[in-house]
Amino acid sequence: MSLPPSQTDPPRPAAPTSHRKTRSGSELARRLAPPLAAVAAVVVVILLLLVLNSRPSASGPAPGAVAQPPTSATSAPLSSPPILTTTSPSAVPSATPVATVPVNQPPATQPPATAAPAHPPVTVLNNSRRSGLAAHVAAEVRAKGWSVAKTGNFRGRIVETTLYYAPGQGAAATALAHQMPQIRRVAPRFAGLPGSGLTLVVTRDWSG
Repeated sequence: MSLPPSQTDPPRPAAPTSHRKTRSGSELARRLAPPLAAVAAVVVVILLLLVLNSRPSASGPAPGAVAQPPTSATSAPLSSPPILTTTSPSAVPSATPVATVPVNQPPATQPPATAAPAHPPVTVLNNSRRSGLAAHVAAEVRAKGWSVAKTGNFRGRIVETTLYYAPGQGAAATALAHQMPQIRRVAPRFAGLPGSGLTLVVTRDWSG
């Protein structure tokens, strides 16, 4: 007995068609294409390197090959650094200066000796009652190498034999006093003293 149409089973969904399968396959191929291309490129590069390394080179070993060390005993390895020898400053002998003597050269002339400054002239004055004392002392002054300008008498009062000097003649007066111990005192000139330069006033304490 057949059922009525209202009581029949619902219709089943239709099975997927082959168009969907074709679409999913092409999408998978597009996704796998870049990785496969990269892998292929790497393989090609490796093959090229192998071909280049296996090809012999006229100038030297192929890239990547290990160079054999030289067999000659005289050739040094390239990797060894050069050996430098240094000497300390103390080991270097110092040069000894050698004096050179000129040949056929006239001897050097000695410079003329500078003449000693001349002593200023001395005026000798008698300040005592001893007659001729000024002339006597003037002779002794000349004997010491000094020149006498004039002799005479001094009417003032001098306590002891004194040698008076003008400005700038103190050293000369001291030198004469050292030569003649009878000179008791050395002093600068004063106004009214006769003569000029060195003036020796001799009193009664003069001995000799």
